[in-house]
Amino acid sequence: MTPTLSGEIEVGCFYRRHLGPRMEAAGLRVQFHYNQKPGGHFKVQPREEYRSAILRGIKEGMAARFPDFPETGSIWIAAILEDEVDSCERAFYKAGRLVIEQTYALEQIA
Repeated sequence: MTPTLSGEIEVGCFYRRHLGPRMEAAGLRVQFHYNQKPGGHFKVQPREEYRSAILRGIKEGMAARFPDFPETGSIWIAAILEDEVDSCERAFYKAGRLVIEQTYALEQIA
């Protein structure tokens, strides 16, 4: 059985990983809708260097966990949590994947 997203849902996550002498960190809050403009959208604008990493993380996560998410559905990036020192493209990719994994986990216990 392929998991689906029930109704409208908003999920947030913050990813931080210690890498020896430094850290990598990023956070996102994402909304899933069925009654708004289809596709992926930003309510807040990320730095240009993070934009494609966020979208790629979310797209790959959706393909893995919610492959039947309707084309008429929409995903809104509602908040971007950036650390001035520790944020990087890789961290935002991981945050994109993580927010989908958290959504999947919530749907499994719902």
